[in-house]
Amino acid sequence: MKKSPFILVLIFALAGTSIQWQTKKPAVKYGNMAIIPSKNKSFMMGWNKDEAGTEWACFIGKHKVTFTYDLYMDSTMVTQQAYLKLMHRNPSAHKTGNLMLPVEGATWYDAVLYCNARSKQDMLDTVYTYSKVTIKDSAAIDLIGLKYDIHRNGYRLPTNAEYEFTERSGLKGTYFFADTTQNVDEISKAYAWSALNSDKTTQPVAKKKASPWGLYDLIGNLFEWCNDWEGPYSLNDQIDPIGPADGKTECGTTWVGTEKKVAKGGSYKTDVKGHMRINYHFKWPPESVSGEVGFRCVATKK
Repeated sequence: MKKSPFILVLIFALAGTSIQWQTKKPAVKYGNMAIIPSKNKSFMMGWNKDEAGTEWACFIGKHKVTFTYDLYMDSTMVTQQAYLKLMHRNPSAHKTGNLMLPVEGATWYDAVLYCNARSKQDMLDTVYTYSKVTIKDSAAIDLIGLKYDIHRNGYRLPTNAEYEFTERSGLKGTYFFADTTQNVDEISKAYAWSALNSDKTTQPVAKKKASPWGLYDLIGNLFEWCNDWEGPYSLNDQIDPIGPADGKTECGTTWVGTEKKVAKGGSYKTDVKGHMRINYHFKWPPESVSGEVGFRCVATKK
């Protein structure tokens, strides 16, 4: 018996409805990320002795850095909203009810765990592996047996070199928004929250002008965790550098204090001329909690 046109239409309609019910919306991989054109590109990292002087001895070791890959980088720092949604807590000291403030108060290890959780959410390879998490007062203060592979496609923290290259945006000046320190305080107000204009607190992300490659708050608002241990710079050319093997050496001498991780960009509390120069970095122990340090994720582009 032949089916009537009405019955055929009804069957196809129901089939379409069934398919729609069963289809799972795919994860948006690399959403809110800018592509950084780093593949086969080089830049000069660090300072020579004349540029650094005695105050900045940790930056002496000017050397050529080359990358073999392009990079994805978050266009903004991770917000309190994003961190709370994925990690189910908000460690921030600055809580005003506005969840578009950048998250802070996360240890370096917390930031690593966020990167791994986000990779799993988006069905990507996790960059970091470890055997055990050590928790104190809800914060991760150690990851036992931690290893990582920056060439996996999941999310991770940027290396010191990646951050500096991205901040430079193909330019050769002292800042990405200015070639020299002349009138730099006034120019910076369009791009950065600093001690000059922040009202002594963090501000919602993406309220200032973006960098040439479309990144907001790359300077100011908060320092940002990098993947590297802090230590002396190499004197040799580097390809895809990941920094020192540990943080036990500082400025060429044995360091008896706590090992520290690099943080870049300056914050709402700092000056512009010193802390927001492209070559500059600061450092904190990876288990430390600070209301002055946040982070953003990157991913190696395959």
